[in-house]
Amino acid sequence: MIKKAVIDGQLLDSKFKPEYEFDDLDERPISSFCELMSWVNRNFNRHLSTQNNLTNLVHNKVIIDDDFLIFAQEKKLEIECLYKDSIVSWIYQEKYEKFFVQGVFRIYSNDVEFLASALYHKGNSFEDEVSFFVVCDSSKFDSYLNLRNEYDKWLQIRDRNNNEITVIDGENIPISDETWDDLFLPDSLKLDIKSIVEVFLSSKDWYLKNKIPWKKGLFLHGVQGNGKTSIIKTVISQYPFKAVTVAPGSGTDIVGEAFRYAQSQSPSLLYFEDLDSLLNTTVDPSAFLNLMDGVSTKNGLFVIATANRPELLAANITDRPSRFDRKIEVPIPDRALSKKYLLKWFGKNIKLDVLNNIVDQCVKQKFTYAYLKELYVASMYKAISKNKQVPTKLDIYDSLKNIISERNNMNNLSGMTFSNIDDL
Repeated sequence: MIKKAVIDGQLLDSKFKPEYEFDDLDERPISSFCELMSWVNRNFNRHLSTQNNLTNLVHNKVIIDDDFLIFAQEKKLEIECLYKDSIVSWIYQEKYEKFFVQGVFRIYSNDVEFLASALYHKGNSFEDEVSFFVVCDSSKFDSYLNLRNEYDKWLQIRDRNNNEITVIDGENIPISDETWDDLFLPDSLKLDIKSIVEVFLSSKDWYLKNKIPWKKGLFLHGVQGNGKTSIIKTVISQYPFKAVTVAPGSGTDIVGEAFRYAQSQSPSLLYFEDLDSLLNTTVDPSAFLNLMDGVSTKNGLFVIATANRPELLAANITDRPSRFDRKIEVPIPDRALSKKYLLKWFGKNIKLDVLNNIVDQCVKQKFTYAYLKELYVASMYKAISKNKQVPTKLDIYDSLKNIISERNNMNNLSGMTFSNIDDL
């Protein structure tokens, strides 16, 4: 609940009033951030219940704005206004208003307690700035970090813009609802990727505590149409990342802008599809390397790149751990996965003996998921052209022959034998 006034009467009930008068405060500095932090320590630390070993943290995560007030109510946090300045507000392009309150606030519950400050001062160039910092006792530091991280996750879920992928220099893409169960990959591979993502998201405090940049690079390679894009879509759908990518054919400047934007959206997922093509056409490889190396100074950035032909990429891109520390090959589906995938599309419209025969041929031809789906679409097209609801065996077999013929650019399909081709 909001215990004291933190907002003017027009935004919250005017009955809330600050408890503390400001007559006993020494003069507030406005020309030095360090002096301002010392001023808060001198005048407001007495309101903390424990002051054994106070820690000052510069931050811009927990500020008293509309989002945090809602979060505080849900988590039963008390917010006590110790000192209030003005309210800062602005209008987003989406036409909704945000605000935050400048001042000093004690935020506490049974488990956590700290001071949160947002105060105006003159910066190094004597320009107007608002700086944010937290003061807490060392015994409460871990609980503060837990609260901050919980708030980060809460914000990501609530973010009005988090229902789409930001495409730099292109149209944003709506995020579809993809699940791990919908992803056709070997179970061991799915578990590996899930572990990589979940460990990254849960280990922020460990990285920061050990002064290691909180970042990750994942490189996915394999034949086109094998599910690399589906992996990215599933990760975006299932985890609280701000997803960012670039439009096809983007140049070096656009890629640089994507890095800068993603780094401001922690935790963010920045992905590049067909990196092998990108770096051999429109983007300078040296510039890309510099951008990847620059990530080492940032926190909360997960980079995924895909390639159909990784051999076209220089070793200094894929073999240096500080750039992509995990490389995973996405394999062509085996017999079990091919059968499962075809059943997803054909369902009861294909008999078991026909399915097994088709699967054998698809595995022999090393069909990717894209070709398996094309087989279903082509078969259904043949059926619809004959005013039928489901394809016949002949429709499926003819479609398979056509796909293989087009794929291999040959007319003689010797070695393919079928029997009992009758209408289903």
